[in-house]
Amino acid sequence: MGRPPGFDRAKVMQAVERKFRRTGYAGTSVDDIAKAGGLGRGSLYAAFGDKSTLYLETLSAYCDRNEAGWAAVLEGPDQTALERLRVYLAKSARVVRDDPDGLGCMVTGFVVEGVDHDPQADARVRQALARIGSSLAECVQAAQRHGDLDPEVDAAEMSQLLMAVNRGMEVMARAGLDAAALERMAGHAFEGLPLTERARSRQVSRATTAR
Repeated sequence: MGRPPGFDRAKVMQAVERKFRRTGYAGTSVDDIAKAGGLGRGSLYAAFGDKSTLYLETLSAYCDRNEAGWAAVLEGPDQTALERLRVYLAKSARVVRDDPDGLGCMVTGFVVEGVDHDPQADARVRQALARIGSSLAECVQAAQRHGDLDPEVDAAEMSQLLMAVNRGMEVMARAGLDAAALERMAGHAFEGLPLTERARSRQVSRATTAR
């Protein structure tokens, strides 16, 4: 099958990305990619190059969106930083459930799969994790400045812990843990943050009011 009329590169890329996210790099053949994108093998190679090149392109595009999405959640004024951390955990609990096909993060998939890739793909994943970690650390620091988190806590270490919770909930969701359990996990994770007494009192008042 040749290139179809009205070939839309963006739509093909989106379909191929989801195929990689569903079955991983090793579990996705060139024929699988061609079928997902609605292209013949010849047209696929002509438009995108080989499998590793296409994987890197879709991975890079995914990382760009993922970094921007988490930055939008985490950036803001100091006074709402703690609430943004709550939202981060809540969204972490929903990331798989909110996807119509139950797909997880492509970055997590890359790391868990553990297949040898082009060094460029490995570098892009490391960059994505570093950028998201930086956004988290800045949010933690904002909450510390506002007096909501213990100022003695290392913000970088706290960001790593939050990212570990994020990735862990994603894996549990893909293993079949239900939405209610994931939301409880996110709530417990938030309650386990090193909140100051002032912030903890505010959380108790908020919970009491919500009842």
